Amino acid sequence: MSKSTLNTLSTIIGLIAGGSSLLGSTGLINHSIAGTIGGIATAILGYLVQQPAAGEQPQPQK
Repeated sequence: MSKSTLNTLSTIIGLIAGGSSLLGSTGLINHSIAGTIGGIATAILGYLVQQPAAGEQPQPQK
């Protein structure tokens, strides 16, 4: 994926994670549902940020 696509997806998933947390803490949605949505979105976000953008070489681990 291109760097622009990765950035856009990461932003959207981050907004979903943050939004579910906010809605859960204010009581607009059930806390367990908010936690589940936030957890899944955070896991996906963790995967996305580890993906090298198209045309970039992955950095060696230290």
